[in-house]
Amino acid sequence: MKNLLANELEKKIAKNIFLNIGWMLGLLLLSITIQAEEHATGHDEAEAEPGVVELKANSKSLFKIKVEKLQYHDVAKELTAPGEVVLNAYKTAIVALRIDGQVVKRLAKMGDNVKAGQPLAEISSIQMSEAQQAFIVNVKEWSRVKQLGRKVVSGKRYIEARSKWQSSKARLMALGLDQNQLKQLEKTQLPDGLFQAISPIDGVVISDDFIEGQFIETGGQLFVISDESQIWVEAFVSPAQAALFSAGDRAEIVHDGERHQGQVVQVSHLISETTRTQKIRIAIDNSKDDLHPGQFVSVKLQQAATEKKLAVPENALVRTADGDWAVFVEEKPNHFKQVEVELERRQGDSMIINGIKDGTPVVIEGAFYLSAELAKAGFDPHGH
Repeated sequence: MKNLLANELEKKIAKNIFLNIGWMLGLLLLSITIQAEEHATGHDEAEAEPGVVELKANSKSLFKIKVEKLQYHDVAKELTAPGEVVLNAYKTAIVALRIDGQVVKRLAKMGDNVKAGQPLAEISSIQMSEAQQAFIVNVKEWSRVKQLGRKVVSGKRYIEARSKWQSSKARLMALGLDQNQLKQLEKTQLPDGLFQAISPIDGVVISDDFIEGQFIETGGQLFVISDESQIWVEAFVSPAQAALFSAGDRAEIVHDGERHQGQVVQVSHLISETTRTQKIRIAIDNSKDDLHPGQFVSVKLQQAATEKKLAVPENALVRTADGDWAVFVEEKPNHFKQVEVELERRQGDSMIINGIKDGTPVVIEGAFYLSAELAKAGFDPHGH
């Protein structure tokens, strides 16, 4: 009996061992199959072309992807040079005293917008008082002579009275009085020596380096007024480079990333003794008050002569994973490949590029979406 039970137990154990061995062999075969499939998939992915984006049939229109063939354009030759913003001297005026005087009251300050004829400061002057007194005497005499008429007074007296009146009036204007102040003086007939320094132009007070009570000698500067709606930029180039440009050529000014369009107005004939450079003067519309004297800028001068260059819109350019510039080329319908290019320079709203042939179909709108799709594929471990 014991032998029978032992035999039955041995049979069950042997059966279980056989079943376990079969199960283990099955698992081993399954594992080998999975590894083989993964290896095949990894091999396919390794063989996939890098930098390629495949789109579904309707994705191109959905994301407004626009493709155009590259072609050469006539673009102006450019020269980049350092420059400095300066006041437009033809729209700037200095307000200075024409006689010795003392500042009684300030009527405008730096940064104020002023109009032509606006009083800027009140001045007291002994010389002005003497000139005012002489004018009042001559006004009275001329008024009396006019009333008597030529039939009563001699011709000599008539001419002398008129001449002295005109001379004293001209002297006051030469000393700084305007027509309004002259009329007021004729009305009050008060030779107090007071007069007002007047702004000769519309503009902004650029400087006012004085204080009330200060004595200013003849020729002393009170204010600098400038119309900054049009300002100058002076670029410094070599004499050989200066010879390539003339008045009317276009220019672009770059400051803190902001771009301003301008035009060459003058090319200096003088060469700096220290830098051995020539100055090119550019007029810039500054109606928005973006530029100010003393700022250093980058100047892109454009010659009238043109050259053939490949150009794309700024939105067509993207950055690769390495930080290089690239465009997307449509190799076949809905099949786009990222191709590295060399960015030569910006030309207005276009980007001048090299490293690609003309006639190549390039994405000019929607490149950002393709770049995002390419980046997303790069983060997906399965490439889906």
